[in-house]
Amino acid sequence: MMATVLLLAAIGVLTWMVLVRSLGYQNSWELETSIEMMVIAIFLGAPYTLHTGGHVKMEILEAVLPESARQAVRFAAQATGLAVCVYLAWSGFLMALDAYRSGERALGVWQPLVWPKYASVPLGMGLTALQYLVEMRWPRLHRPAPAAALPAPPLEKLHD
Repeated sequence: MMATVLLLAAIGVLTWMVLVRSLGYQNSWELETSIEMMVIAIFLGAPYTLHTGGHVKMEILEAVLPESARQAVRFAAQATGLAVCVYLAWSGFLMALDAYRSGERALGVWQPLVWPKYASVPLGMGLTALQYLVEMRWPRLHRPAPAAALPAPPLEKLHD
């Protein structure tokens, strides 16, 4: 939800920027603000994307493998995703802590503090790691695939 709000706000800010600049005025905060909001939205939206099956998967490989091998490949991919998310969460935490302690600011005219943007990395990746744990531990809780991900029905069924 927060990621959606941030993306909509970024769209609004960019639209404002285009309108104001088309009238000949200059502002410096719009682009930097929209970039900050989009980066935060990406990391906060990652757990939901995994939960709904929107992340990249090895579906072609899984389709040709027998069920036991399919489960092993799925578990290996989830374990790799979990390890990457834990690493990014820890590294992001250290990066955000360092930026907070030093008072680091972004380059540009506005120069906002960067630790809020950096803090979205450990938060988003930590929540994504927890989502990987849920999917690895309770695979039966998987929701059915979204309609767009389901294979199309055969043509002869469409004409019945």
